[in-house]
Amino acid sequence: MKVTIVTPVYNGMPWLPECMNSVAMQRRDGVELEHLVFDGGSTDGSVEWLREHTSLGYEATIGPDGGQTDALIKGFNAATGDILGWLNADDVLEPGALKRVVDAFAARPGLAMVTAACLLIDGQGAIKGAIAPPPDPTLDGLLHRLSNPAQPATFFSADAYRRSGGLDRQYDMAMDVDLWLKLAKIGPALALPAEVLARFRIHPDAKSVASYRKAVRQDLRIRRLHGMPLRSGTGLRLLNVGYVQPVVAPVKNAFRRIARFVVLGRRGKKTSVGD
Repeated sequence: MKVTIVTPVYNGMPWLPECMNSVAMQRRDGVELEHLVFDGGSTDGSVEWLREHTSLGYEATIGPDGGQTDALIKGFNAATGDILGWLNADDVLEPGALKRVVDAFAARPGLAMVTAACLLIDGQGAIKGAIAPPPDPTLDGLLHRLSNPAQPATFFSADAYRRSGGLDRQYDMAMDVDLWLKLAKIGPALALPAEVLARFRIHPDAKSVASYRKAVRQDLRIRRLHGMPLRSGTGLRLLNVGYVQPVVAPVKNAFRRIARFVVLGRRGKKTSVGD
């Protein structure tokens, strides 16, 4: 089976080289691999690096696009692999990851999706935690539990992707959640809790960090469109994080500052004799 990995890039330095090398290394296991890279017009040296390292075996398309989701859609539309996945420019595949994915699909014909554990790393590559695969990767389990598959460690059948309608350009944050739910309607998913397939990098410029609440709001909207009741436990938690906390938190902080002032007074104020 052939695997296609799509990598959207926009100012991917300094992590782009590690990402690209981690994909190229997968060929050492005999994996038939297609790596499609779409750079939307980086200005940090990513374009120059991509032009100088084509010996790694990727195909790079450089030029303006409509953002990450648009680049991914273009990549998957052009893909010739039987298995698809995407790896953002700041993330990393584990050695041997794609061989394990190919073996899983080969052993279970008809799978729509394979997902596994994913390590969380910081900007320097230090491991900070891990994301376990969802305990119940069925449609019901994915829809009603806050346990989304980790995107860098999730791969899907090209046939299932096309039958599902694929990624939706209207989503720029939680487009993966929408895709996982669509795929779960097409066929079974396999979770590999004992396998670590990728590393997801957390840093201040990451979309998932900088626009966290926007992602939560999109997640809620997507689950509602797929049939999750708003009054479910998951719906209420997403509603709280995405809509309630952004309003309540500033008010709470303001009250804390007022209370501190009232209780402590203007501590440290200098007074003159006779005051």
